Amino acid sequence: MDALTLAAVRRELEETVLGGRVQVVLQPDEHGLALEIFKTGQRHWLLLSIAPQTPRVHLLAEKARRGIAVDTPFLLLARKHLRGARLQRIIQPSWERLLYFAFAHPRHPDTVLVAEMMGRWSNLVLNNDQGDILASLRHFQRTPRTQRWVRPGQPYQPPPPQRGKRPMDLVQEGDLARWMHQTPAGAPLWKTLVQHVSGLSPLAAREWVHRATGQALADVSHPNLSAQSLMQVLLWMRSLPQQGGWAPSLALDAQGQPVAFAPYELTHLGPWRPYPTISQAAQAYYAAILQADSYAGRRKQVQTLLQKARQRLWARRASLGEQAVGEADVQRLRAFGEWILAYAWQIQPGDTLLEVDTGEETLAIPLDPERSPSENAQAYFARYRKAKRAVAQVPALLAQTDRDLAWLDQLESDLKLAENAAQLEEIREALLASGLVSEPKRPRARPPASSPLRITTPEGFEVIIGRHALQNEQVTWKIARPHDLWLHAQGVPGSHVIIRTHGQEVPETVLLQAAAWAAWHSQARNDTHVPVMIARRQYVRKIPGGRPGQVQVKRYRTRTVRPQKPPKT
Repeated sequence: MDALTLAAVRRELEETVLGGRVQVVLQPDEHGLALEIFKTGQRHWLLLSIAPQTPRVHLLAEKARRGIAVDTPFLLLARKHLRGARLQRIIQPSWERLLYFAFAHPRHPDTVLVAEMMGRWSNLVLNNDQGDILASLRHFQRTPRTQRWVRPGQPYQPPPPQRGKRPMDLVQEGDLARWMHQTPAGAPLWKTLVQHVSGLSPLAAREWVHRATGQALADVSHPNLSAQSLMQVLLWMRSLPQQGGWAPSLALDAQGQPVAFAPYELTHLGPWRPYPTISQAAQAYYAAILQADSYAGRRKQVQTLLQKARQRLWARRASLGEQAVGEADVQRLRAFGEWILAYAWQIQPGDTLLEVDTGEETLAIPLDPERSPSENAQAYFARYRKAKRAVAQVPALLAQTDRDLAWLDQLESDLKLAENAAQLEEIREALLASGLVSEPKRPRARPPASSPLRITTPEGFEVIIGRHALQNEQVTWKIARPHDLWLHAQGVPGSHVIIRTHGQEVPETVLLQAAAWAAWHSQARNDTHVPVMIARRQYVRKIPGGRPGQVQVKRYRTRTVRPQKPPKT
């Protein structure tokens, strides 16, 4: 976001949330802060994000969602000082990429939240009424380049002016003429403008040149280019923050996908779409380029738990692999103990090795010089008993560990395909209930339980789709009957899909449709051809010791289909 876009955001926020009271403070992810501000009977969600590639400030169309597992020091202090406070002022220094949000609290001293939208140097800083830093999302130490501390307890200093650049409101026609003269032949003029004007983005610079010449990439030889034509466009840009006239727009590519947004009509990018507010244009743009997921924060929490569980299982598997020994090695430990007892009479104190000729081979048996012959023998017998138990138990434990790893693959697939908060919460609870991982207990709002997807085909058959492991368990073992058809994408994690037959023959068209839906609700969603297993439910068996939704199939046939998204119900 450049200075002109932030000016449009400031004007919008002054009209919608200025004077409002902050009711909720949360972090949707580690890069941002979201405030619910209540004003004149309406709730507004304000997002302030310093994500490295997409720093931004704008209103959200829907409720922000918590996205961090543990409250950070920044969130705790922001919540303390901002919740219950009223937004008194929004200040933008002239043509700077900074917004100051001044808050007054009924019980705490006034605070100022500073949004520094400075590209990769972006930051959110909370200051007290004395101008000292209470907290910041990012901490910076003073360097020869920055010359500023950004740490709690330090006086707040705004980012220094951009070296060699002139604020837009101070640029004169003579400056433009001089910069044109300094631009090499063939070089796009917009790059020169970005180099000399502070707070100007490449997008705004190209629009500036296009409005002046009719060509965004014009160089100094363009016949329509002059310092006067550039100055006329600059005067129009300068007038926007004071006089208004904002016309937020979203530029589109040939496929209709957003490529840029601005608080003015983007005439140099071909087709564009007008928006009522700059926040709406911004949200449409970021939703497209980030493929915005309103549940990204909660999804990331569950993903972190899955990673922890997987690491523990791999560590367990490595440990079991070390314990696994062959039967010959086990018997060798017992033989060592027996030979030590048989030759105890010739072992001297301090011996570290006993050599025994068995008639078939010569054994070199290590001894502990600190132990007596009897104690050395008992130590080998103890190792023998432990190894014998391992021979009996380790294979089963390894098999269980492998089943658990496969189940985590299923949950990870479920997580990617989850469509709402209820499904995400059920996946998290299933993982915690498994005992494979834990998290600190804390009060948590529980969304309403989700249900399997039910679709009735034009032929009158009901198709039921489980959308995560727990629903798979429900669909297969509580809803399906033995003669119903059971479908699952072959060889990959995915949904259990049931076709209720009621004793009727299922047409091939219904089979293929349900198989396409099963392929869509699987890890192979993006493949063009997916084999899908089809079996009578009576041939599906629970895996002994398996987790919810883990089954084995005795008899099945396959159909290869293209994944297809089920219709909304």
